[in-house]
Amino acid sequence: MKKNRFIIVVFVAVFSVISFAATQKKTKPENQKNDLAVKSDKKALNFFVISDWGWNGFKDQQIVADQMGLQADKIHPQFIVSCGDNFQVAGVASTQDPLWTNSFENVYKSLSLMVDWYPVLGNHDYKGNTQAEIDYSHISRRWRMKDHYYTFARKINDSISARFIFLDTPPLVEEYHKGNGYPDVAVQDTAKQIQWLNDVLANSTEQWKLVFGHHPVYSASKTHGNTPEMIQKVKPLLEKYHAQFYFCGHDHDFQHLREKGKDVDYVVTGTGGEPRPCSMDEHSIYSHSAAGFSEVTFHADSIRVIFMGASGEAQYAIERAYR
Repeated sequence: MKKNRFIIVVFVAVFSVISFAATQKKTKPENQKNDLAVKSDKKALNFFVISDWGWNGFKDQQIVADQMGLQADKIHPQFIVSCGDNFQVAGVASTQDPLWTNSFENVYKSLSLMVDWYPVLGNHDYKGNTQAEIDYSHISRRWRMKDHYYTFARKINDSISARFIFLDTPPLVEEYHKGNGYPDVAVQDTAKQIQWLNDVLANSTEQWKLVFGHHPVYSASKTHGNTPEMIQKVKPLLEKYHAQFYFCGHDHDFQHLREKGKDVDYVVTGTGGEPRPCSMDEHSIYSHSAAGFSEVTFHADSIRVIFMGASGEAQYAIERAYR
């Protein structure tokens, strides 16, 4: 009897250790998951970021769109940013393409999502008519792509403002200039765009600088990963002019990365319709594969980015104070 009692005690102790270790393994990468409750704050500037979503409502697109609507009811985003691949798998043919209805208007149909959308172009958009995505801004009340690349500023309060910069990254990537699969790439002046980015950042007087594009600078995903051309052409300008964030898609996962000794946070949020396996590397702080989108909340002295899953569960938060 004593022997059996000893075996039971040992078993319970071992099981407790295993359970504790498993819990620690699960929560350790999400070191900021202790308080991810989304709070409504009328004094904050809120917006969503989504990417790689255009699947005619199929895959996980509609599920993510419905959750965006529910979250928007709570925090009332002022606008939504799309980091490209808006229409899978070959862009749109014109402003009258049925994809506008099937992949956008009838999918993101919640009243709380009837706010301005600021998109950029992805490589799949470049397989179609990129000018049509710009021209649709003259038809839609919420689609606000004024050009291939553009910028605007928003006030957080009377003394703090944010500069939002939207890039056209596919022409910067050499592989899309090979062959005829991307008809609009060759006519883009990439040197002009990089000079424009330099000038916008150099002349920005806003305290916060956020840059958006489709292709990652850094990504640990084995599907695409780092983009050498972005590292060579865009990364030096982000660092030189002290941009705090670069948001992108292309890899279909959630990632938070930062180069050691540098101050730019790289956010991959390409989970709007078809999540893919994720991985981590030397720049990774967090990586997760799940359908969803990102919520961003600006206060005067801080910013919070939340990776939001399609089920409504906050996965991870990036919190950064202004300095």
